[in-house]
Amino acid sequence: MDAKKLAGQILKEVGGKENIKEMFHCVTRLRFYLKDKSVVDLEKIKALDGVIGAQYQTEQLQIIIGNEVNAVYDAAIAKTGFIHNEETLAQKKRFKATGLFETMAAIFLPTIPMLAGTGMIKGLITILTSYCGFDAASDFITVLTIAGDCVFYFFPFLVAWSASKRFKTDTACSMALAGCLLYPTMTAGLAEGAAPLHFLGMPIPFVKYAASSIPIILTVLVLSFVYKWIDKVIPRVLRLVFTPMLVMLIMAPLTLIGIAPLANYISRILVTIVKFLYDLSPIIAGAIVGGTRLLVVLTGMHLSLGAICMENLNQFGYDFLLPMNTMGTLALFGVCMGVMVRAKKSENKSVGASTAISSFIGITEPGIYGILLKFKNALIAVMIAGAAGGAIVGAFGGRATAYVNSCILSLPVFMGEGFWAVCLGMAVAAGLGFVLVMVMGLSEEKEEPKAEIKAESQPAVTEKKNTVIYAPVTGTLIPLEQVKDAVFSSGTMGKGIAVDPEDGVVVAPFDGTVTALYPTRHAVGITSEDGVECIIHVGVDTANLQGKHFEVKVKENQKVKAGDVLLEADLAAILKEGYSLVTPILVTNSDEYLDVLPNEKEGMIAKSEVLLTVIK
Repeated sequence: MDAKKLAGQILKEVGGKENIKEMFHCVTRLRFYLKDKSVVDLEKIKALDGVIGAQYQTEQLQIIIGNEVNAVYDAAIAKTGFIHNEETLAQKKRFKATGLFETMAAIFLPTIPMLAGTGMIKGLITILTSYCGFDAASDFITVLTIAGDCVFYFFPFLVAWSASKRFKTDTACSMALAGCLLYPTMTAGLAEGAAPLHFLGMPIPFVKYAASSIPIILTVLVLSFVYKWIDKVIPRVLRLVFTPMLVMLIMAPLTLIGIAPLANYISRILVTIVKFLYDLSPIIAGAIVGGTRLLVVLTGMHLSLGAICMENLNQFGYDFLLPMNTMGTLALFGVCMGVMVRAKKSENKSVGASTAISSFIGITEPGIYGILLKFKNALIAVMIAGAAGGAIVGAFGGRATAYVNSCILSLPVFMGEGFWAVCLGMAVAAGLGFVLVMVMGLSEEKEEPKAEIKAESQPAVTEKKNTVIYAPVTGTLIPLEQVKDAVFSSGTMGKGIAVDPEDGVVVAPFDGTVTALYPTRHAVGITSEDGVECIIHVGVDTANLQGKHFEVKVKENQKVKAGDVLLEADLAAILKEGYSLVTPILVTNSDEYLDVLPNEKEGMIAKSEVLLTVIK
């Protein structure tokens, strides 16, 4: 690519120097603020040789170049000189609302292991008291009950902690507000059926907030705005004491009078709607939930539906969705077993065996990506088998008495009314999944040509050691395709993953050399000793900050070791400017390798834990 020629063509298409208010670049894009956007023809710019794409983000024109953006920018600056207009900075702040399902999933994800673990304790109590002769009133069972119920009863505290991380607000204030909901006066008033309290003439109803989630989620969302506003107006020297004091003086009454009761009504309406649809035809409902369970997992929406399950448990004392979900998991187990037996190729047999084990204990992603997305017949089989199992559970009223993972290990929680139907549904789902794969077979022959070509074209290739990329930041994992930026989510810049960071210290992901630093200081490029090129891009569109709130700790061509600090970012300040903190970590020369695989696609990760593996 001729950088000088492309720069000249771009400048011409944007109306020349006289039409440019500001020009700068990030890792992949030239960015312009223009005086007159009407002179720009995006299609002509997209057609230029060397341009990957062009788009407007609010008032900003972004021309996507890719790895050669530095050269094109330098060539453009050589023609125009440095162009920067401080007036445009005020127009760069933006707020991007996260999707409802993504938000709910991110909030529930950190709480699920503890919910599932204590749910299993409740299942153990059922076995001990129903079948092993233990006295339900004994001290031993009482202690186990405390261990099993504590997380469920005080669930608003866990949700407050997780929601504060998601909404980027104060965790202590969030948990204090959860304490307001479960304060002894509130719980005692509910138990006694007392008349509402009154604050400045406004009623505070006694509502059951134990085990709830939506009231505290909505409360913390409001807190995120109130806290930010109060912290801004209070002088810095007084913030330590007066910010939390004023926040609680405002938020406690607001929560008890309005936010939490309103959210409680929303919760009841949602549960009533779901129960109404279920009651219309439990068989159809079970077939739909069981048959589509793994498709829901594939989209990432399954975690967000945990709120409905929790509210069912809270209002009815049982949930009917969890047993249906389990049918999809058992259907996957049967399908994977079928693949292990039916497959002809040894590698497919191996994948079938390993994914059968993982799905048996409730870990479905390996089976989804390793089997269902690879073999169409397997996907058809798992949907039919899951629907059959779900229909049985729906028809005969299978129930869960606690929130657990959807797997056979959770069987004790399903004991009680409809337990036999859950057992039968599991057997049918697994057995039918296995039989359908055996009957329909697998389309393995479609893989053969590729395998033969690969073998012929690389007869002398020696085994190469894969490269491990460690997490450069601590935070919440986000699949790259969910990043709200087309260049990253489409994989144009390379394969990888993103992290929503909890702190602003970015460290080297491996031993290597710093090969790319940018004037905007928001990203670092580093190349490993064996040639893997990695870019760490802190935030989305943060190049607009022109280096503000970033401090680079290394120099270009500097040798670094894994864990060395590369840069530091003031995340709170960046967030206040209105930018997303989501940090993509990309292998920009992914096309030189067989694949780049995330170690995990969701959950929390700490610095220096394994993040990606580059397959050679």
